[in-house]
This record gives sequence, C-alpha cells and structure tokens, in this order.
Amino acid sequence: MSFENWLYKKADQNAHNEILAFLMMTIGMNLLIGGLVITTIAIGEPVLFPFITQQPMTSSEVLGLVLTTAGFAVVSVGFLLVIHYDKEASWYMHETEKSTIRKKKTVNRTANKALEEWLGKTKKDAD
Repeated sequence: MSFENWLYKKADQNAHNEILAFLMMTIGMNLLIGGLVITTIAIGEPVLFPFITQQPMTSSEVLGLVLTTAGFAVVSVGFLLVIHYDKEASWYMHETEKSTIRKKKTVNRTANKALEEWLGKTKKDAD
C-alpha cells in the first residue's frame, strides 16, 4: 500500500468518525431536551439548586437531572470529537495534495526531459 493510499484511507476513516460524532451530538441533544421536558412538565416549578436547599427529590426530578446532565455531557464530547476528526481529516487531505503535487512535478520533469532529448536528437539528426 502506498503512502497516498494510506492517506486516503485515513481521511475516509476520519470522515466516518466525524459522522459518528455528529450522531453522538444528536443523541446528546435528544437526552438534553428530554431531561428539560421532564423537568418542566413533571415538576412544574423546577428546583434549580436541589442540593443547597436540602429538599427531597422525587424520582422524576432525579430522572430530569440525570438526563439533562448526560445530554449536556454527550453533546459536549460529540462537539469536541467533531472538531478533532475534522482537523485530522483536513491534515490527511492536505498531505495527500502535497504528495500528489510532488508526483505531478516529477512526471512533468521527466516528460519535459524526454521531449527535450527527443527534440535535441531530431535537431542533431537534421543537422
């Protein structure tokens, strides 16, 4: 496997991972919204600081708090992963472009040299 093929494979892998990170963000948003809906509908008036006021929490309050916290955490991690995989994919694509440019330069040089040699031989043959 050549270096260029390896770079293409890694860029494809990172694109796949980036899609998974977007899906992770979507799941996190669902959890976050579900937690907020449970908190506002089931409780009515949410207790913002349940640990400070020392009020007993019902099961729906706990569920809303857990879903909201988990949703926020999953969205945050998904967002960071999207940025990470996007940077890696752009680096791999940049390296692929650099290797392709190098190959094109060497092909152009060899083609130009071949043409110069052929033209030089035909000029010598004509003289």
